[in-house]
Amino acid sequence: MPAKKPPEFHPTQRLQREYEQGMRTIAKRMLPPKRPEQSFQEWQEELAERSRRPDVQDASEFLARKMIKWVSIRNAQSWRTAAARSQQSRRLFRLLESEMQGATGSRVSIIIRENAALIRSIPLVVAQKLSEEVQRATFQGARAGTISKMLRTRFPELLSSRINLVSRTETAKASLALTQSRCEDLSIDFYQWATSEDQRVRASHKKMHNVIVPWSQPPDPDLLFGERAAGHYHAGGTYNCRCSQIPILTLDDITFPTRVYWHGRVSMMTKQQFKQIAVNLESRAA
Repeated sequence: MPAKKPPEFHPTQRLQREYEQGMRTIAKRMLPPKRPEQSFQEWQEELAERSRRPDVQDASEFLARKMIKWVSIRNAQSWRTAAARSQQSRRLFRLLESEMQGATGSRVSIIIRENAALIRSIPLVVAQKLSEEVQRATFQGARAGTISKMLRTRFPELLSSRINLVSRTETAKASLALTQSRCEDLSIDFYQWATSEDQRVRASHKKMHNVIVPWSQPPDPDLLFGERAAGHYHAGGTYNCRCSQIPILTLDDITFPTRVYWHGRVSMMTKQQFKQIAVNLESRAA
C-alpha cells in the first residue's frame, strides 16, 4: 500500500448535494399538473413532451456541464497533489495542462451528453415505474381512491429516491471516468482501490480496500469473495459505490508485500513479483 497518505480521488458530499438539488429543480420544471379529467397515460405523454422542450434540454446540459466542472476541479486538485509527490512531477504537470486536447477531453464531452440525457429521463423512468405499480394494484382490485392516493404520494417518493441514487452514482462514475482517462493519457496502468472506511461500505468492497488493480482488468468484487456475482467494474463504477481510485505513479508509491488483483485473483505480491507485471512503473523507477 502507498507509503504516504494519498490524495483523495472522489467527489465530495457537497458536490453530490448540489447536483441532486439541480436535478430536483429540473424535474419540477418538467412535471405537468395532472388535470382531474386526464388519464395517467395522457399525463405521461405530456411529461414526455415536456422533456423534449428546448428549455429543459438546455437546463439539463447546463447542469451536466456544471457537475463535470465540479468533479473535474476536484479531480485535478487530487492529481496535482499526486504529481507533487511524484518523481515524475514535471511530466505529469505538463500533461495535465494539455489533457483536454486528448482522450480526457473527449471523455468529458461524452459524460456531459450522457448525464444531460439521464437528467431528462428521471421523471419519465419514475412515471413508468409508477404506471407498472398502478397496473398491478388495479389488477389486484384496488379502488379508485387507492389509485388516486398512489399517484399523489408514491410519485414524489419514487422521484426523490431516483434522484438520490443518480446524484451519488453519477458523480462517482464521472470522477472514475476522469481518473481513468487521465491514467490512460499518462500511461498509468494501476490504481489502488480505496473505500470510504465507514460502516456503510459493502462487505466485498471492504475486502478490496488497498488492493492494487490494473485498469485493463476491472474485477468483480462480489464474485471474488464468495458472494453473488454483480459484474465487473472499477472502484466507484457501480450503483451507490463511494469507493475511489488512487493512481499508482511509481513503485515508490507502494509498500511491499501488497495485495494485487491479477487475472481474476487477489494475491499477495513481493516487489519482484509485481515488477514482472508493472513494466511502466518499473521503467519510471529506473
